Amino acid sequence: MSRHFAIPVAALLFIAGFGSIAAFSHDSATTTSATTTTIPYERAQAGWTVASRSGRGVMVDYRNEVVGTTVFRVLRLRARTTLLDWHVGSIDPPTGAAKVPAIARSSIDWTSEGLAGVVAVFNGGFKKAAKAGGAVVDGVTLDPLVKGDMTVAINAHGHWSMGVWGNPTFPAKGFDAVTYRQNLGPLVEHSKTNPAATAANWEGWGSPLNHNPLTPRTGLGMDAQGNLIFVATMDHIEVAQVAQALVDTGVVEGMELDINPFWPILGAATAPLHAPGVLAVQLSGSQHDASIYETGWQRDFFVAMAEPNSWTCSWTTRAATGPTPRLVRTGSGCRGTTGTTTSTVATSTTTTSTISSTTTSAG
Repeated sequence: MSRHFAIPVAALLFIAGFGSIAAFSHDSATTTSATTTTIPYERAQAGWTVASRSGRGVMVDYRNEVVGTTVFRVLRLRARTTLLDWHVGSIDPPTGAAKVPAIARSSIDWTSEGLAGVVAVFNGGFKKAAKAGGAVVDGVTLDPLVKGDMTVAINAHGHWSMGVWGNPTFPAKGFDAVTYRQNLGPLVEHSKTNPAATAANWEGWGSPLNHNPLTPRTGLGMDAQGNLIFVATMDHIEVAQVAQALVDTGVVEGMELDINPFWPILGAATAPLHAPGVLAVQLSGSQHDASIYETGWQRDFFVAMAEPNSWTCSWTTRAATGPTPRLVRTGSGCRGTTGTTTSTVATSTTTTSTISSTTTSAG
C-alpha cells in the first residue's frame, strides 16, 4: 500500500491564495418551489456520451479527453439531476471510535442510497497518513480541516460545493455542509493550472511508487455550471496533465485525488441501480471493477445518485431510529413512499465491465 505526503508548508502557502479562490456550489434548494414548466430539461451536449437519464434529463455523461498522448476518462455529474455521498473505507481513513453512519461506511448503503438509485462511483483521495487534508463525514470529524486546502463539501441534500477552506465565502451562507473531503491545495484555480503543479515540485503532489513522478492519477473539479467532473487515467503521468485535463473539460476550480496504479476506480451505470448491478462505464486498465464499492472497499470513495424525476421533489437525509440516517423525499411533487427513481435509459445487460478509452471522445 503506497503512502503519500502533503505539500511542504512553503509550497502550500504559495499555492493557497486564501482569499482569492472562488467557491463554486451546486445547491438546488429552489427545485422544490419551481414548476416543471419553468425549469429547462437537462439536455445532452455535443462531445459527451450520455450514461443515464431521468425525467429531469441527463444525469451522468462521459467522454475521453486527450492531453498530449494520454487519454483520460472523464465522468460528469450534472448538478441539477444528481446528488452525492462520500464514504470512508474499511481501513482508511481510520475512524477509531467515531460513529460513522451506515450510509457513509465502506460499501454502498443499498437500504438508503439504493432508494434514490446509484448512477456513478469513483475513488477518493490520499490516505490519512499522507496528511494531505482533513475529512468530516455526516458531522463526524475524522481529521481536522486544513486552511488553504481545496475542499469538496456536501450538505444533507447531497448537493456539493468546492472551494478553499479558509475562504470566507466557502461554503456559501446557508449551504450547511455536513461532509467535507480535502486533498492538498488547489490544482486548478480560475480555470488555470496552479503554477506549483510543475515537474520540479512533484513531491508536493503525492508520493508515487519508487519515487517516480510518472504514475496513474485522478482529479476532481467543478465547472461554471456547478457540475462535478472526475478525470482519471492509468497512464503514467505528471500532475500538470491532470490539471490540464480538468481545465480542458471546463473545470474552474479543481483538486487532485488519489494516485498510483492500485487506486484509480470509476464506474457509471446506464440506469439507477437499486441493488448491486452493472456499472458499464469504467476506466480502461483499472486494477478493480467499480462494483467493488457495492460490497466494500478499503479506501474512501464517492457515490452519485439520481434525484427524483419531479423538479418539485428532492432527496434529503434524516435521522432514523438509532444513529443511521435515511434518505427521504421532500417536496410537493413527491408521490408514494418508496422514492424509486426511474430512467428513460434501459438497464445495461452487457457482461463487459470496462469500456475502452482509446479515442478523443466517447461520443
